[in-house]
Amino acid sequence: EFKKRLRDNIKSLNDNFTHIIQAAKVNTDDNAFKNQTGKMTEFYTTKNEMAVRAQLMVRASDELLKLTTDLKEFLILHDFHFLTHNIKQAEAQCEETFRQQSHMHNSLDSDVNNLLQDLETEIGENFFLRHA
Repeated sequence: EFKKRLRDNIKSLNDNFTHIIQAAKVNTDDNAFKNQTGKMTEFYTTKNEMAVRAQLMVRASDELLKLTTDLKEFLILHDFHFLTHNIKQAEAQCEETFRQQSHMHNSLDSDVNNLLQDLETEIGENFFLRHA
């Protein structure tokens, strides 16, 4: 729906601008300017056509502004699901990292305790052997 609205409004802007430029061209046909009434008729017709096309351009521009507002509103209202999903995913990733770090910490703690115990046993055995 948004793409269709965008496409229609831009087409309207382009078409009306093109027609305004075409209407602004001076008619070089001498037959139209021989008669004063013909000149005035063409002038008012062109003037009214340009006014209508300008109004259509203003309407298309307003519709584009409304479309922009609608898109912003849509993103604000519908992005909460996206944000919630990203937050949950980040929390799960942090919990997994915490579990891995905790496991590594426990493993290192156990290794250090074993090494300390072996070291104390070794010192105790060597210390008592020398004094005995």
